[in-house]
Amino acid sequence: MFKKLLILLLIYLTQACTSGVEVAANLGKKYLIPKEKEKIVAKPIYKVGNKYNIKGKFYFPKKDLSYNKTGIASWYGPKFHGKLTANGEIYNQYALTAAHKTLPLPSAVRVTNLENSKSIILRINDRGPFVNDRIIDLSSKAADILDLKRNGTGLVRVTVLKDISLTLEKLAKNGKFPEIADLPKSESPIIKKPSTTKVKIQGSKSYKTKKRINYDLTNEKKEYNIYIKLASFNSQKNAELMRDKVSYLEKVKIYKILNSGKTFYQVKAGPFLSVEKVDSLHSMLLEKGMQGAKITIE
Repeated sequence: MFKKLLILLLIYLTQACTSGVEVAANLGKKYLIPKEKEKIVAKPIYKVGNKYNIKGKFYFPKKDLSYNKTGIASWYGPKFHGKLTANGEIYNQYALTAAHKTLPLPSAVRVTNLENSKSIILRINDRGPFVNDRIIDLSSKAADILDLKRNGTGLVRVTVLKDISLTLEKLAKNGKFPEIADLPKSESPIIKKPSTTKVKIQGSKSYKTKKRINYDLTNEKKEYNIYIKLASFNSQKNAELMRDKVSYLEKVKIYKILNSGKTFYQVKAGPFLSVEKVDSLHSMLLEKGMQGAKITIE
């Protein structure tokens, strides 16, 4: 009898122990083991795209092989790393890429930091930036190379590289999306700075008249004026009303502009030397509802 009771007790304890282990294992699966994230699959395509709206503002993508503009650059990194870009690639913050609001995806651009003359070739594969009036969003790696990360933003020139862009377009339409560094190397023509800065002017006095031309091709002086263009009017009175409305801004002036035989009165704030200050002021104006305010580089 005693042996039977002992056997029954052992069986009970074994079952209880087994149930306890199963319960613990199930709890572990539920609370300790994270669910596997859905794998993001890249499906890249060549894309120009139709007009689109972000926060009430329309953008018009187009193929522009002569694009050459100056403006403020920003950068984006960890928050978007591993996510899909606008043309279906996977964003890599360590690659030499960038986002642009309207250029084809992909395109090739040269980005030059106008404050330190550092330059780099980047592949456009995403849309943005949509903050203030910034013209390009750099990858984390590109921002490091151009030395823009410390301040967060910087004054840059963005120039489309026609031949490389056409090569990227052709490859993309065939399902290939190489990085810039993986493209075949091509020799760039050497640009020689003219030995003289005086040239003859065509006309009746072409052999007597000479004009001095500034060939500061690399902008060695690094003199850039940054303005915030507030509005343009054909009435001086309306321009004066706008100037008074934004009297809280520094250096607000009215500039008389003659364009196609018509006179306009442009209201601008500036010039400013600090990119960060201009970026901050522009952000404040947008918050006040002045969506027409634009940052201009002269």
